[in-house]
Amino acid sequence: MTETNINLQPNYWNEVWQKEGSDTWRRYPGCFGRICWAVGHFNEVLELGCGTGVLARQLLDFGNTVTGLDISEAAIAQLPPEIKGVVSTLPDIPLPDNSFDVVVATEVLEHLDDDRTCVKETVRVLRPGGRAFFGVPNDCLGPEEEPEHIRKYTAETLSDLLSPYGFVFIEEFVDEFIAAPGHIIALPTLLAAVYISS
Repeated sequence: MTETNINLQPNYWNEVWQKEGSDTWRRYPGCFGRICWAVGHFNEVLELGCGTGVLARQLLDFGNTVTGLDISEAAIAQLPPEIKGVVSTLPDIPLPDNSFDVVVATEVLEHLDDDRTCVKETVRVLRPGGRAFFGVPNDCLGPEEEPEHIRKYTAETLSDLLSPYGFVFIEEFVDEFIAAPGHIIALPTLLAAVYISS
């Protein structure tokens, strides 16, 4: 565990999720809507860094079976009973090989010391022909601007990270959402879809 990376300190995120709960401002409607549409129905889905399950609940509404993984026990405790919760510190995914049709991770990779191992673990738990979706800020909010973040991504660096595992499609857009009354965030976003090679 890297002591300087606050993202690897469960108590930090326990405090965040105890305060924000399921009413969190971290809702990312553009990204979450695109993911739900792309994932579709009746898949077995794993969400990495699920928090209190804003996206996981939406995926559940599409008829998917959803497992949520997060470092925070406080976040996992707030998931509805229909969503299986797993407490773990990424990049470790303590689940069997070939367990899921889809893995999603939004606003996660930029927080991790070891994003490459997280992607390898993602591929490991996917079934052959599975899909993974990764959402990250687009060339913004690096460590000098956001202390929770370890790095910035561009479409090129994200593609380089993911392309060894299959076909990668990356969409660039601006996700707009309300962070607090009267405060709108317009977040440049990259959403990568990875179609895993069989």
